[in-house]
Amino acid sequence: MGKKLVAFDMDGTLNRIELFIVPTFREVLRRFAGRESDDHLVMSLMGCVEKDIYQGVLPDYPLERMDEFFQMVYEAEFRYIDQYHGAFDGIPETLKKLYDEGYVLAVCSNGAPEYVRYITKALEIQQYFTYLKGSENNSNKSQNLGAILREMRPEAAVMVGDRSHDMAAARENGLPFIGCRYGFLPQEVDGADICVEHGGEIYDAVKKLIG
Repeated sequence: MGKKLVAFDMDGTLNRIELFIVPTFREVLRRFAGRESDDHLVMSLMGCVEKDIYQGVLPDYPLERMDEFFQMVYEAEFRYIDQYHGAFDGIPETLKKLYDEGYVLAVCSNGAPEYVRYITKALEIQQYFTYLKGSENNSNKSQNLGAILREMRPEAAVMVGDRSHDMAAARENGLPFIGCRYGFLPQEVDGADICVEHGGEIYDAVKKLIG
């Protein structure tokens, strides 16, 4: 029997990103641009590729300064992750249960690869994942998920996430989608094959969709 893949978005699905991203952007926007952060806007941009985040928070700034901006973001972000981090309720237990039953687990994120590695280690969940896939060379989530599928060639697979681009990645790769309504914008996962209200419900949803 072939292996079955469960691919997870990171922020808003596994990781309570608000714990460290809000203070990160408050600090960096003040230092970089002398501006106060719009916390709601920042949270709405999480999960997007870097260019969209940059243009979302600094629409009048040149793209030539984007690398400088994100260098500051990552320095501050890793510092705040060390102080403030946490998984959503039910997530560590769900990951362990899936892993123990032989599912292959992946993180599929638009975040930088070093960020994905850092946060999974901070949350103490890295041991459950075979794949930690972040954005490289401006790849998007659909491309990242496709790369995992081509490498693994699973018997069956499902994508789990909390945002519309997570669902789009699943659909573009022909996968069913589990929508996490406990994320920041629950309405974005309307139309998921199954919606869950708690991390502990993901296991049963996986079993229903791919066995």
